[in-house]
This record gives sequence, C-alpha cells and structure tokens, in this order.
Amino acid sequence: MVQDSARLVFSGQEYILPVFTGTDGKMGMDIQNLYKDAGLYSYDPLLNNTAVAKSSITYIDSENGKLYYRGYDIEDLVVQSNFVEAAYLLMNSKLPTQEEWEEYSGALSNHSLIHEAMKNFFYGFAGNTHPLATLATMVTSLSNYYPNSYEEQIHNEVDIQILLLAKIRTLAAWSYKKSIGQPVIYPLDHLSYCANFLNMMFAVPSEPYVVPQEDECLLNQLLILYSDHEQNIATTTVRLLSSSGANLFVCISAGICALWGARETSGEIHTMAMLETILSKKMKPSDFFAPFLEGKETLYSPAFGHKKYTWMGPRARIAQKIFWDYVKKYPDKAKSPLIQKAFEIEDFVLNHSFFTENHLFPNLDFYSALLFNIIGIPESMFNVVRVIGKLSGWLAHWEEQNQSTPPHRHMRPQQVYLGTSKQKYIPIESRKNGGNKFNYVNEKTRNHVYV
Repeated sequence: MVQDSARLVFSGQEYILPVFTGTDGKMGMDIQNLYKDAGLYSYDPLLNNTAVAKSSITYIDSENGKLYYRGYDIEDLVVQSNFVEAAYLLMNSKLPTQEEWEEYSGALSNHSLIHEAMKNFFYGFAGNTHPLATLATMVTSLSNYYPNSYEEQIHNEVDIQILLLAKIRTLAAWSYKKSIGQPVIYPLDHLSYCANFLNMMFAVPSEPYVVPQEDECLLNQLLILYSDHEQNIATTTVRLLSSSGANLFVCISAGICALWGARETSGEIHTMAMLETILSKKMKPSDFFAPFLEGKETLYSPAFGHKKYTWMGPRARIAQKIFWDYVKKYPDKAKSPLIQKAFEIEDFVLNHSFFTENHLFPNLDFYSALLFNIIGIPESMFNVVRVIGKLSGWLAHWEEQNQSTPPHRHMRPQQVYLGTSKQKYIPIESRKNGGNKFNYVNEKTRNHVYV
C-alpha cells in the first residue's frame, strides 16, 4: 500500500517516488518509472537493496530470529506438521482440511511414476555424473512429456505443479541409484511422501527393506526447513524465468542448476569434508581453524553463518534441536567418531570470539549434513534432497510470479555500459597480433578432443 513518497532531485528537477510499506513494516521505494521520467537507472549489482517482487509467501523476521510460511511460524510447522502439508500451505496459501490433505497426498502418490521411456535417459549419463546434474537434466526432459502450457494442462485437469512435486523424489532417487550402479526401485503408493523417497533410495530388489520411522520423521522436518527462504539466488532465478513465460520444468531446472554455485565448488569448506579432514589427520577444531583465526586464510563455508541473521537463524536453531534430540533418543548414533567430532566443532565455534564476532554460527547446512549422514544419505545427494524441499517454495514463487507479471512483460535488468564504443572494423589481414598464446589445436597429433 502506498503510504508516503520520496523526493529525488536531479539536474534541478524534482521527481516524486511512491513509497510502499510491507506487512513486516519495511518500506520500499517504487522506481519503476525512474528511467522514463528522469533518464536514470538505479545501480545495485548484488540486488541487496532491490526488491524484485511483492510476495506473500515467506517472511524472514531477522531481528527476532523468526521465519514464517504464509504467516505460520516455521517452528510450529516442523513440530506439528509434515512436508506434504507444508507444501500445500505454500502453494495454496492455506492449511488443508482433512479432505483436502487426503486428496493432495493421494495425487502425489498417483503421479509419482515417471514415463518408462525416461529410464533410458539415465543410461546416457557417465558413471560418475553428479546426481544434481542428472536431476536438473531429467526435470527439463519432463517438458517433452508435458509440452502444453500450464493453463492448458489445468484445463485438461492436470496440475503439473503437483505432478512435478510427485515425480521429483522418483527422479532424485533414481539419479542416486544410477550414480552407484544399482537397479532403480519403483515408488509405492501406500507409502507416505518421505517414506517413499527413502525406500527408493535404499531398497534393493534382492531383500526386504522397511523405512525406519525416525528417519521418515527426520526427512519430513528437514524438507520443511528447506522449503522456502524468501528471495535467494535459486528462487529469484525461478521467478526471473517465470516472468518470461518459460515452461515450468525449465524454470525449476534453472533453480536446481543455481544450487551448483558455492555449494558445490572445491573452494568452499563443507561440513562432511571438514569432519573427514579433522578425523583423518587427528586434529582438534582449534588446529583446523588456526589458519583462519590467525588471518592467514579467509574462511568460506556454507556451514557457518547467514547474511540474513546476526545470530543463529531460526532454521539452524530448529535443526540444532532436532539433531540433539535425535542423538539423545538414539545414543548409539552419537557414538560415531564423525558425530563426536561434530560436537567438538559445534562447541568450539559457538564459544570462540572469532565466530561470534563475525556471526559465523553453525547453520542449517551444518546440521542438515549431520542429519543426512545419520539417515544414510551420501554427501553427493545432500543438495539433491534439499531440492525436494525447495521445490515446494519454488512452485509457489513460480505461480505468484505468473500471476503478477503483466501480459507480454518480463523482467529485464539494465546495465551501465563502460566498454569501448565506436570502433572501426579492421580486416583480419591488417590486425596486429593480440598476444593470444592459447593453442587451440594439438599440433603433434591434430586429433579431435572428445573430453
């Protein structure tokens, strides 16, 4: 709602900019007509001061350490709800009735199978293909089987949002099975959403497998925690493509690919790699972190801190409690050397001034890595499982962006051009050597390079 306005004075001319106030009390200045009226672009390369959407899905209350999905405290949802209900809430703006929940859950079960021909796609990937890359490709390939627009699908009584949420766990589990050379396991309609995924992950045709109830509960809680977190890079990527009218599956695949970034690069210190290094070298946490504490190296790690919070965020706080409650209830799990070392790291980080002063507290990724490990999920699958949770939020944002984007309009970021202008074309025979020493062809063999 417009409540006030701001004045901009430029070149002796005054411009009035509307100011909006959100439900959370934060204010935003509307500059949609700034270039048209004043000939100016705003420059905010990291988008840290730019709101790209008016959204009613998720609200981060950084000051009070709270996170809300459609107005519901995430802590209440983790304790009292389940992932399917939370997904329904995000996508439908309300909690389901018993009848609605049963219909929604049933639809997820009924759509969990994928086209049998898609099995052939999995055989085309290299044996060491990362499951996240496989998943992104397989999600895109769904557009071959559901090529019509979202509106056309709805007219034919096919909700491709539910369809994708149902199939994502099958594609994720099969991506894992392909990566380890095991036969795929088909989904079972009588199993719950999370139990079905775990069964497809760990069951084998040669012996019976029963999903541990405590593992199913853990996965439900973790997926809720990962469902949405306002406008992060992956979510904004989904919204950007959605504004163009792109196919749903392409938008979600782009969101999956956006997770590669810092989460997958070797330059980052990940939870499991950190624990394995400390264990293998018989180090203490103080030994491992010494180069960072002494200023010799800079600590880059997705396991500590979050830009939105100056203290341990709500998701991390909840995940920490889940972790501690679990190991207390199942003490045999706590006997693992890896878990014991995690306790040491947690204690060291929470009590060292370097981490407290720089707001580098153990976060959701730190605790979820430990909990995934307890369940038996390998590190290569961590982000794949996170995608399943994030998908419910992405679908809500995709739908919201679709509804809010005017016809024939889409997001179109601008730039401030600083390059060379008006150069004269020089024929190739008259150009001087620019010093490019790269050898494009192996002169010894002149063979084609296939990898």
